[in-house]
Amino acid sequence: MRVFNSDFGVIIENLKWELEQVILHQIKKELLRTMNWKQIIIWVILIIPLPIIKFLMVDDGYIYNRQIEVFLRVNSDFVPLLFPLLIIAAYTPRFIGEQKNNFLLYVNSRISLKDYFYVKLIVNIIISFFIAFFCVFIPFLFIMYIEPNLNIVTISPIKGNIIPITTFEQFLTFGTFIYGLIYSSWVGINGVLYATFALLLLMISEKPLVSLTTPFIYYIFGNFLTQLLNYDKFSPGSTIFPFSISIQPLWTVLVPFCVLLMIVLILFYILKRQVGASYE
Repeated sequence: MRVFNSDFGVIIENLKWELEQVILHQIKKELLRTMNWKQIIIWVILIIPLPIIKFLMVDDGYIYNRQIEVFLRVNSDFVPLLFPLLIIAAYTPRFIGEQKNNFLLYVNSRISLKDYFYVKLIVNIIISFFIAFFCVFIPFLFIMYIEPNLNIVTISPIKGNIIPITTFEQFLTFGTFIYGLIYSSWVGINGVLYATFALLLLMISEKPLVSLTTPFIYYIFGNFLTQLLNYDKFSPGSTIFPFSISIQPLWTVLVPFCVLLMIVLILFYILKRQVGASYE
């Protein structure tokens, strides 16, 4: 009996390993299929133009005491306003195309529907994180390390100790580059949640317009409501791009983050129940 249990355990472990290999293969395949020239051009359009336009608008006529103030100014207005739409556009429209072409009807011959959705969600997480990350990190590298050599912007340093003025500047004590990595990663993680929000809605409802616009409406309404109640420090926008309000304790950024995370987890649970019911 003990030998039987041992052999059975080995079989289960081998099955799990084979399943993991299949999923990893599908993830790799999906990433390679996604990274075509057309998609790369779309990603470049999502990342590059808006910071350039904003930089050209603020490179003259403003007084800056620190180089990082230029970075803060560039990351105001355009990117914070359109953030959910930019990140959702990075991958979710590909899934819409597959739904329209009834691709899901042919999925079960190669991989279970549950694993297919998992692969899509994981690839979405990878792509949305890096798109959101680079939306901030590329302008950061240019403004902090390249622009000073070009002298496009005039910096008028002030004497004495510099007082942080916006949230996340607390990380400047670890160095400018570490600050850039941490802050860009924070934007990337939030980008993952908004992109996953949209993709889960699309998987559940199969209604593209509703699925793509709901995260953006949630984002805009959250910003409006918190401003109306005078709780700007908890607004979805200001906790990702906190450059329009004064410095706040770091814990404040976790409040809207946790609300959004809870929404995503609930949608994921609904999707699991829905896929499970399809096999019954």
